[in-house]
Amino acid sequence: MGIVERIKQLMHDNELSAAAFADTIGVQRSSISHILSERNKPSLDFILKILHAYPSVSVEWLLKGIKSKNAVVTPVRNYEDIATDLQEEVKPAEIPVPKSTPSEDIIHKSTTSKQVERIIVCYNDGTSSTYLNKN
Repeated sequence: MGIVERIKQLMHDNELSAAAFADTIGVQRSSISHILSERNKPSLDFILKILHAYPSVSVEWLLKGIKSKNAVVTPVRNYEDIATDLQEEVKPAEIPVPKSTPSEDIIHKSTTSKQVERIIVCYNDGTSSTYLNKN
């Protein structure tokens, strides 16, 4: 199963049409049409928009089909929702500063039952780093 089939599966699991999925992740409807018809391949920006809208979808699953993903997830509406959630759950002093090697474990200390699954840092040059919580 390729990335297009996994995108189709994500749409099916969330009961979304191509148009609704495009609106949810914030891309033009023609972009979805071209990707689903395999006229175009999904760009990095397109993939990042999917991962932003569906934070519980595994990067490894979306890109390579490795591991499982949650069948139905609620999309994040905007960046403000994420910021509000983080302010409520994490005190600034508890956020670890990444070291020079991104492969090092990040430990999240929290008094709530929720755990940080991953942190994605996007740089202005178009690259990104993903930090996974291995607890």
